[in-house]
Amino acid sequence: MSGILAVIAVFGGLIFFHELGHFLVARAFSMGVKTFSLGFGPALLSFKRGKTSYQVAALPLGGFVSLVGETGDAEIPAPFTERDSFSLRPAWQRFLVIAAGSVFNLLLAWLICWGVLWTNGRISIPPVVMEVANGTHAADSPLKSGDRILSFNNRDIFRWEQLPIYMMSNGDKPVTLTVQKPHGDVVVFSLTPTLMERAQPDGKIGKFWSLGIKSGPAQHAKFSFLEALGEGFAEARYQLVTTWHSLLDLVSRQLAFSNVMGPVGITKTIYQQTDHGLVPVLMLAAFISVNLGIINLLPIPVLDGGHLLFLLLEMLFRRPVPPKVQEKAAFVGLALLLTLIIGATLNDVMRFLN
Repeated sequence: MSGILAVIAVFGGLIFFHELGHFLVARAFSMGVKTFSLGFGPALLSFKRGKTSYQVAALPLGGFVSLVGETGDAEIPAPFTERDSFSLRPAWQRFLVIAAGSVFNLLLAWLICWGVLWTNGRISIPPVVMEVANGTHAADSPLKSGDRILSFNNRDIFRWEQLPIYMMSNGDKPVTLTVQKPHGDVVVFSLTPTLMERAQPDGKIGKFWSLGIKSGPAQHAKFSFLEALGEGFAEARYQLVTTWHSLLDLVSRQLAFSNVMGPVGITKTIYQQTDHGLVPVLMLAAFISVNLGIINLLPIPVLDGGHLLFLLLEMLFRRPVPPKVQEKAAFVGLALLLTLIIGATLNDVMRFLN
């Protein structure tokens, strides 16, 4: 039951917060909002305040905001007027309303990280080499015990956990490492990964590409309320950078699409994290919120990023993109989005079968 509640809370909470961003910015510009709903489907509880109806619906996985005049040909219901219409507002106002959803997802990730770090501190592994494995290319490199890894292929390294993530997309290709020696000197060199083996939970032996180095022990740091404010921002930034690099690796085909997780896999991961307590669930929720914010900003029609692209073109050429062009682009975008979702779901199924 706790796993099911966690799934509902994470999915529902993240989507609700996304819609809350649209709602608050729309109201800040005095745009009309017909309905603000927590959940989908039939309304279980509703009330009206001003011109807006607020409701709690039967399906708690998310929510929605219904704006007045979302399209130019939409009817404006009483008691709203044309002054309340979203489509009749300047392009920059519509831009901010649409962008607010993703901004609120990033804001939520920061708030979650802030609260977790303030109440629980942070357990992390610094990117310092404790041991260099014999029989690997690292043993013949300048890399020694006590060295701090500063960058991996020109990507800044803040913690040890980034290394296996970047190795997933790197494979057997040589890696450019920047390391700082214990006495302060900085050295840049190329290191070829080594194919290594380790036992899997099912008893089978798995092979993977490794730098051939081991980390030191994890460290537990505690923070005051104000310290956690800055550390929470740094944690959310780390999640943002990691997500962005993963997207770039997917586009450049350095990271195989088989590594992408779909709705089934995300649901399973949230469900499993409940076995480890509230903190892992919250940090996973922050990471998913960052992903939701970034993905929604991709310039794909039907996503917020697609609408933002059209608005940028409207502001640049001082006229809206023709409706027929938007409709055709939306069809292509929807097809692409459904293809990605189906592909990611198939990945989830294959992981389950394996």
